[in-house]
Amino acid sequence: MKKLTKEIICILPCNGLDKSLGVITREVSLKVIEKMSDVQLICPVLLNNGDKRYENLIQTAKIIIINGCMTRCPTKLIEERKIKPFKQIMIPDMSKKYKVKPTQDLILNEENANLAELIADEIITDLNKINQEKENNIREFQEQEYFDITVDKYYFTVPKEGYFFNENDCWIKPEGNTALLGITDYLQNAASDILYVDLPELGDEIEQFDDTGSFESSKTVLQLISPGSGRIIAINKRLEQNPEYLNQDPYQKGWFIEIELENFEEDKELLMNGPEYFEYMKNKIMKEKNHLEQIKSERDV
Repeated sequence: MKKLTKEIICILPCNGLDKSLGVITREVSLKVIEKMSDVQLICPVLLNNGDKRYENLIQTAKIIIINGCMTRCPTKLIEERKIKPFKQIMIPDMSKKYKVKPTQDLILNEENANLAELIADEIITDLNKINQEKENNIREFQEQEYFDITVDKYYFTVPKEGYFFNENDCWIKPEGNTALLGITDYLQNAASDILYVDLPELGDEIEQFDDTGSFESSKTVLQLISPGSGRIIAINKRLEQNPEYLNQDPYQKGWFIEIELENFEEDKELLMNGPEYFEYMKNKIMKEKNHLEQIKSERDV
């Protein structure tokens, strides 16, 4: 499993280093990278010349563009590739916002160095806000119909549609090119009262049937075995403080992670839909019940 600490963020600055505004864009870029080491710098000259590293990188990363002037050279590089940037900065606009007159020299004076610091801090604040929103992601779900079965004192449910399941009792709910993942009602029943959840990292690349985080009860530790392949774009941080959501509402409030799908049509070939999984689960429950009754019967003899 390929490990990434966070979603890839890249800065594409103006290359006008022979102009004072270009010098400010460079300083802003360096300040952001200094404070957020995961952010990567894209060289506009190399990108313009078709550097394969950068061409591949911009297809999957969030791009922050810093334009030094109204020519908007870095913006045009991205627009040519039909990519929508995450954020665009215009240095002249920012100088007006912070009421700092750009220097005409190629060496930054103190006031313009402070301007670069203010712009960099604004970019970092926006990035942190996005990360925080993802961590605290609260989802709204439509009313769902379920198959259900009661065996002895246990009650099991399975969504009738919209969800797909693997034989490891984990589900995936695709929505366009993304999907939510979680555990089934059967698996949370098997775990009993869940006390602790160990979530994966935002940005992890996962393959179908990878171990993707774990959860622990007083009697066992179990893993979420991923029904699909892709990159993790959100995690349900609420589970860290409220692991009981997995028991109370495993198909909705207890969702585990969200991924950007890689090839769900291929993944789906190894999954079951709602009706298929309900039959699979029923057979598993009845086999377990018969096995326990047989053990009890042998003990009574």
